[in-house]
Amino acid sequence: MLVTQGMNVVKDKRGFSQVEIMISLVLLLFVFLALAQTALVGIDSNMTNILRDEAVSIAEMRMNEARSLAFTETVDNLVSDTGSLSGADCPAGFPATGVLVEKDMRSISGLDFCTNRTVNTLNSETKEVNIRVGWKWKGENYNHSISTIVRRS
Repeated sequence: MLVTQGMNVVKDKRGFSQVEIMISLVLLLFVFLALAQTALVGIDSNMTNILRDEAVSIAEMRMNEARSLAFTETVDNLVSDTGSLSGADCPAGFPATGVLVEKDMRSISGLDFCTNRTVNTLNSETKEVNIRVGWKWKGENYNHSISTIVRRS
């Protein structure tokens, strides 16, 4: 509000009212809450990707075991998993046989990665090897699988 006194202009020096300050603080609160939610979604997405990368690494490790077995011994020794996964926190519908791999990831200790190797004989010289890795994160089931063909050398 400007008040004129003759030729001089006087500026209003009242400042902001308490209501205006409270409204601006509430708006700032909503902005910070939205930013915090965005950060939480980003952190959760990052952790999901880290777990997926770990599952890919575990599947690769199990596949390399199968390949080395096929080349150091006979392909006949390459068989499906027979070990039990009972007591492991595997995703729903995951096979009951396999190998459990426990990993410590960031603040999570003993996260269960359930693995299952299935070997199908295609002919007397060739076998198909399927590796499946399953895990749970925040109540969701996740799976990763890879396949290869192993031939008698």
